[in-house]
Amino acid sequence: MAEEQGKADYVLGHSERELKRLEAQAGFYAEATRDGLIKAGIGSGMKVLDLGCGVGDVSLIAADLVGTTGSVTGIDISPGAIALSTARAAQRDIRAEFVVSPIDAFDRFGEYDAVVGRFILVHFPDPVAVVRGIASKLKNGVPLVSMEMDMSTGAASAPFPLYDQHLGNIRRMYGTMGFSPDMGVKLHATFRAAGLTPTLTAFTRVGHKDEAAGFDFLTESVRSLMPVLEKTGIATPADIDIDTLSARLAAEAQASDPAIFYPRFVVAWAHV
Repeated sequence: MAEEQGKADYVLGHSERELKRLEAQAGFYAEATRDGLIKAGIGSGMKVLDLGCGVGDVSLIAADLVGTTGSVTGIDISPGAIALSTARAAQRDIRAEFVVSPIDAFDRFGEYDAVVGRFILVHFPDPVAVVRGIASKLKNGVPLVSMEMDMSTGAASAPFPLYDQHLGNIRRMYGTMGFSPDMGVKLHATFRAAGLTPTLTAFTRVGHKDEAAGFDFLTESVRSLMPVLEKTGIATPADIDIDTLSARLAAEAQASDPAIFYPRFVVAWAHV
């Protein structure tokens, strides 16, 4: 990926609290991520590269799938994230390497049997150029796997105003910044425009009034995005009242008892 293809703008930041939020995200999307990687063909003995690995969630799942005969390398621009990824892998005695590097500066793409990335393309203004650039550096036959969300598909089966409000704010923020909040539904066209023929699958997590993990995850996502929400004029800290948001979400859910459909999680893969 060349410089002219556009730099990623990771709007969630790299604070210690954001790193903890990424750890919580591991559990929230672990099942869908694992199933998606298996469907994409990630398996025993493969050498896998994880782009924008964050705190290593996807890398650790991939490491379990490739086993002791395979290996995983995760790259990220945040030294703090890489340090935490390394520590987490060591605690689990998992064979994985983590490297501080932007995607466009990484020069070892040709070493890998598969390249994966979760919630990465949403942060680039030109995702087609990103996919095309990465694909150009891979060996023939290597699968390129992308996992993204469709934020507009979040919904509830009964009134849940706070959930609708904050998902709506996040969608507006990404749109205002020139990014797509529904990158998942665009994966097919993105891969095709990059000269690849993708296969796609999708997952929807459905929660309920007593699933605190969902309320906490949304709250911490909003917390990380608060500076950008305020900068773009979408919401102020007073509007959000972040320290009570999770409790208010839980109280609303108790009152209306909805099935909570979290944003669709889409996995696309293609062999170059």
